Amino acid sequence: MKATVVERRAELLRLYTGLGWKTALARVEAAAPGSVLIPEPDADQLALEAGVMAALAWRQITTLHPWGIEYVDPRSDRLLIRFEPDVVGRGDVEETQVLDLATVLLPRADEYGEIKGVPGARTHVENGKVVLRLLGTTASAVLLGLDPKEWLKAVETQDQRMSTWGMTPCHQGRAQSLHPAERPYRQPARRGPGASDWLTSGLLRRSGLIRSLGVPLSVTGWLNSRARDGGERWIIDPTFGEGHGPAGHRRLAALLSAPGWGLPVTVTDEVCNCHLPPGYSDQCTTTVASLQPERPGTLELRTIHRRGDRLRRIQRDQTALYAAHKKLTRSVPASVHRWLDSVRSPTSGGSR
Repeated sequence: MKATVVERRAELLRLYTGLGWKTALARVEAAAPGSVLIPEPDADQLALEAGVMAALAWRQITTLHPWGIEYVDPRSDRLLIRFEPDVVGRGDVEETQVLDLATVLLPRADEYGEIKGVPGARTHVENGKVVLRLLGTTASAVLLGLDPKEWLKAVETQDQRMSTWGMTPCHQGRAQSLHPAERPYRQPARRGPGASDWLTSGLLRRSGLIRSLGVPLSVTGWLNSRARDGGERWIIDPTFGEGHGPAGHRRLAALLSAPGWGLPVTVTDEVCNCHLPPGYSDQCTTTVASLQPERPGTLELRTIHRRGDRLRRIQRDQTALYAAHKKLTRSVPASVHRWLDSVRSPTSGGSR
């Protein structure tokens, strides 16, 4: 049990971001008392992070941590993302972290001018680290856990592969300028005043919360639709084992919406199937959205709790992998439960 205010704030920061205890404690001790530890950055930084989250939402490789992210370290002017090393025993030896990230993050144009990746993003090796920057802005994301030499080699390899598939790497020969295909994506009219970057970026900055559901088995995400006002509806489906029933997914929604730490969202709908027998339906769906017109956007959380025979098969057939996943589970301290009760986070409004 964390006794002091500083320790309790460090525990919350650790829960939200996945940071280690010593790092989280140091961050809190260095911050002003009561300051926001997961700040919302400016519009350019939001755009970059939203693009990164969209690129990572459905990883094409096997990962242990949700989206392959060990932790995030959110700052007001940048984001640090620590990616896990390659998973031992991965089926395809060519499915490496750097190759996959080089594919999904760097922008490439197809024959119709559609962009895959993050439009306007370029990577640089700075002080021995791989840094993703957004052209014409100060926005950046530091990609920790990647060897710079391996990264440069992976980019070259993927450039060659994509070229044979009819994709044009937008960054080739344009380290400081946009490719013509990228320009429409960087125009304010294309991004729109009602864009939901705050939602997608905010989810990335709080990606550690997925591990609070139980044993994190996998998670994917995708953009389901776009509304007329520029808002987006995102869906994520974290799959986990050994969870806590309704208390687990309702706690996740409460943490996502908690004042001072979460997002400006409220629960607008909930369908809970935890009362059904195992195997009938393992999915519970919670929808959260902002009620502020200037912040359009919706997030649908399809939490999938593997139980009964399904969980036993996973534990039997993937023993070593399941054990590795289990080590990543982040328990929620009693102090956090008490804190959630005290802040009275806006999680009502859905069906029960």
